[in-house]
Amino acid sequence: MTTPRSMVPDPDHVLAESSAWMWVPPEARTVETDEFLLVAYPEHFSDPTVATRWRSERPADALIDDVLDAAHGLGRDAVSFFELGEATRPPDLERRLRERGAELTETLAVLALDLTRGVPDLDVPPDLEVRRVADLDDLRAADRIDVEVFGGSHADEDALAATAARLADDHRYLVLRDGTPVGTAGHVVAGATVRLWGGAVVPAARHTGAYRALLDRRLREGAGAGCTMALVKGRVETSAPVLLRAGFSAYGEVRAYRLARR
Repeated sequence: MTTPRSMVPDPDHVLAESSAWMWVPPEARTVETDEFLLVAYPEHFSDPTVATRWRSERPADALIDDVLDAAHGLGRDAVSFFELGEATRPPDLERRLRERGAELTETLAVLALDLTRGVPDLDVPPDLEVRRVADLDDLRAADRIDVEVFGGSHADEDALAATAARLADDHRYLVLRDGTPVGTAGHVVAGATVRLWGGAVVPAARHTGAYRALLDRRLREGAGAGCTMALVKGRVETSAPVLLRAGFSAYGEVRAYRLARR
């Protein structure tokens, strides 16, 4: 894999893009205020209740209580993903969450890559096939991989059918070796940024080029759509090292906490 010689995207722009990024499918329910966004995804998601976009000057405890109450109003007894980063306000929100017993569940690196000089050579192994998710069978395969990698539970057939109805507008892929799906990932084009999401490779296929194959396909699709920057929130233990070797630069972290309502 050849590391590209790329320009480094502006840090303020990257962090603003990262803060604005939140996927809300039609079946999700939301509570949005001037201070936060709460999203209740379907229950089978590995992180079904996410709180993000913190913009408050009130005391952290009052804000936490409001979010937990809002989650309870949506039928959830816990917020599984308090998403915190450098732009979080109030600045003591993370400290107060920890002091109230919140569990740190995940740390993600905010990573970006300049695409104006093209897509880096990722040395994708020739025995891998990357194809777009096209039907219910492909969705079932992607769902199996997601649950194995991220946790949660399997989507039922109604949920898969609802997702299948949107496939023409989705950009999601499977990577296969010898005809067997071993990974999945997707992307969204948002203006001049291609947002890379959901990269997952089953443990048995890691370190074999499968993640690089998915990354290569999505970067090429983004560049072809006119995007000048790729943005991703990568797990520090798994995908982030691969992305850094591919030429991405790090711009901070997103930390996720879980806290139940008492």
